[in-house]
Amino acid sequence: MSSFNGLSNGRVKCPTELSEKGYALRAAFPDFPEVAKGWQDKTAALIARLNPERDISYGDEALQNLDFYRVEKPNAPLLVFVHGGYWQSGDKSDVGLIAEPYVAAGINVAVINYSLAPQARIEDMVVEVRRCIKWLHANAARFGFDAGRISIMGHSAGGHLVSEMVANVPENQGMPDIKYCFAISGVFDLPPLVPSSVNKALSLDQARAEALSPAAKKAPVSARVHTIIGEHETGQFHLQSAAIAQQWGAAVTDHHVVPDTHHFTVLDVLADPSSPYSRVIADTINA
Repeated sequence: MSSFNGLSNGRVKCPTELSEKGYALRAAFPDFPEVAKGWQDKTAALIARLNPERDISYGDEALQNLDFYRVEKPNAPLLVFVHGGYWQSGDKSDVGLIAEPYVAAGINVAVINYSLAPQARIEDMVVEVRRCIKWLHANAARFGFDAGRISIMGHSAGGHLVSEMVANVPENQGMPDIKYCFAISGVFDLPPLVPSSVNKALSLDQARAEALSPAAKKAPVSARVHTIIGEHETGQFHLQSAAIAQQWGAAVTDHHVVPDTHHFTVLDVLADPSSPYSRVIADTINA
């Protein structure tokens, strides 16, 4: 774990020379290819067993689609999951394993795609995820879920995107009510990324990074936010969660540090039906 470099007024401090070490995660955790292969294998097995409705379009672009894991109980809640990949890689077919514990607990799950960099900007992705959630809400009767009980979850870049959905900003006016936001290993303060190699495909400058930072925005009005990280995340990622907790105050109701996991393996725990962490999340959504 890299050393903590502190917070300043709820914002992450990261000297330029430490940006690469703090945010180049595939270098920090070289077992990522094996972890990702495990996700894909578990997702394929779950798809074969649960037979979700796949590749449903919520827009006209190639990656504006989702897989829907439906439960038999009518008017059950919905959990929308947004994958990670530093806004430039990843796919719903990699991470469908996340649906297993929540479907088992009687929660519908939509695992969504969105356009990726460098073809799309992060600003475009925020708009697409917002559009997807509105589209799902408008189609609640089609899918049989309770339109008044929508929660969202995202991993890494997905943690950023779901937190953008609940920030108190004008762009979120007209969004359906989001009950809970579960941000796993999220990026909430983007300027520290700018000097790193991660930014090559993103082309962020300081002004855009600031504008895209949930930590620079007002706290959610009604959504309750849970932050979740792996124990062995880089120090910068621990600071990211600390920053959003400072900035959003009481809106961040829980923070979970999952033992013996890092930025990628934490997802396996949250996709495990026997995990106390997945059970807490399911109980929270169902409460």
